[in-house]
Parts: sequence; C-alpha cells; structure tokens
Amino acid sequence: MEIFGIGGAELVAILIIMLVVAGPKRMIQWAYVLGQYTAKLRAMWAETMTYVQKEFEQAGMNVELPKDIPTRTNLNKQIAKNIEKVVTPVTKPMKDVLDETAAEVKQVKTGATISESAVPKTTSSPTSTASSNGNTDLGTWSGGSNSE
Repeated sequence: MEIFGIGGAELVAILIIMLVVAGPKRMIQWAYVLGQYTAKLRAMWAETMTYVQKEFEQAGMNVELPKDIPTRTNLNKQIAKNIEKVVTPVTKPMKDVLDETAAEVKQVKTGATISESAVPKTTSSPTSTASSNGNTDLGTWSGGSNSE
C-alpha cells in the first residue's frame, strides 16, 4: 500500500514521530480537522462533477464522469469496464468461429474412427527381428532381406 509515495512502514514511523512531538490531544484535533477538509473536498468534487456532467449532456456528448474522487481502485474499475465494452464486440465473433470450428473438429473425429477390421495387416515390417527363413533381418532401406 502506498499513499503519496509513502509506504506503510514509513507512514507508521511518521505517525509515531507526530504523536511524540504533538501529543495525543493535538493529534485527535488534527485528525478531526483533516476529516472535515476531506468531507468538504468530496462534496466539492461531487458538485463539480454533477455540474460538468450536465454541461456535457446539454452539449450532446455521451461522457460519464465519476461521482467519487478518482483513486487507483476506482480508475482500475472504470478502465476494466471500458475495455470490456470495446473488447467484447471484437472477441465475440472470434469466439463464435472458434466454437464452430471445435464442433466441426469433434464431429470429424467421431466420424473418422478407424476400426481394426479396416486396417490392412502387414506380413513383414522393416523392423522385424526374424525373417521367414529363420535368419535375423536387420532391415534395409529397400525393405529386402540381407543376403550373405
């Protein structure tokens, strides 16, 4: 977690130093004042965004402004939502084609099942170890047997 480029451990160290320097009474007062300013800031942001949103709507622009103060979490949610809107029309036809292709492949696989009776049986193979006359056949490129 980082707030204004300050990590968690640094924030704790700053708070401890402030507590020692200012004392607990002033720290409570400062927290109260900080809370009031934060509430005022949020109210001003919401009022400003409402006004600007009305102006955009009157101008005929289809823009949606955030009602909350932008934070990393809010921005990530908005970006994910906008990416979803853009990506879905592009990926849906591709997904449909892939599904159709997968169905066709499955259909071809089930139709192309080979039974054992349809496979021709071979009498000799190049890697067989014994030929018909009892001599060992090491195999040759031509498929014939070695003669001595």
